[in-house]
Amino acid sequence: MRLSVLASSSSGNASVVSSGDTHVLVDAGISTRRICSCLEQCGLSLNDISGVLITHEHVDHVCGLGTMAKKLGGKLRLYCSRYLREDLCARAPAASLSYIEPGSTFSIGELNITPFSINHDACDPMGFVIEGGNVRLGYVTDTGSTTDKMLFALRGLHALLVESNYDETMLEESGRPPHLIERISGSFGHLSNVQAGELVQAVAQENLRHIFLAHMSSECNTPDKATASMRGFIDRLPGNCRPRLHLTHRDSMLPWIEL
Repeated sequence: MRLSVLASSSSGNASVVSSGDTHVLVDAGISTRRICSCLEQCGLSLNDISGVLITHEHVDHVCGLGTMAKKLGGKLRLYCSRYLREDLCARAPAASLSYIEPGSTFSIGELNITPFSINHDACDPMGFVIEGGNVRLGYVTDTGSTTDKMLFALRGLHALLVESNYDETMLEESGRPPHLIERISGSFGHLSNVQAGELVQAVAQENLRHIFLAHMSSECNTPDKATASMRGFIDRLPGNCRPRLHLTHRDSMLPWIEL
């Protein structure tokens, strides 16, 4: 199984996960033109995409769907919460929608996918565990806190993409309005660098090989701060668990990583 993160930030998010001939997008929060350009660098095209998993309806996760639907029509297969029906039908009326439920595993080609609920100020937001070729990938962005159910879903991972959205001091000193700071740092906002590390510490086992830091704020975080924070947690993991750390980016893609 392979992962390429096409873009990840508060401005736009999209990734592609592949196993064999199955290629799935997770979110489409950048322009279709940019998605097509990134897929071409991966050796793929839109016509190769078997489905699009939607975490939630915020624009930085779905803005590319309208143009994709115009290009692909009913060939565009979206997998989302049933509560997003009205929103996604308005954005991509020609697309085919399949409804998914937290805890219910379903298959797209060679990939088995289990959605789980996350805590974000959106309509029924989800993370995913994606399995293919005996590899388990956890995909968690846009959650302000963790739950026991979330941690249970993320057990036994080989790879984890987790948001590391903000540095607490930078957020407090950002000059943003108090209500926005409270929203970002609240239980239904985003994970800080420290909270991302605590999540890793809670779920890491010896088979965890890769950690991808995602959805970093360009104003309230830096790659150096996010990396240093996570390395501190990795250094404290038990046994031989020393996963590789990968940074995702707002303006450039992270090429294929074999998981």
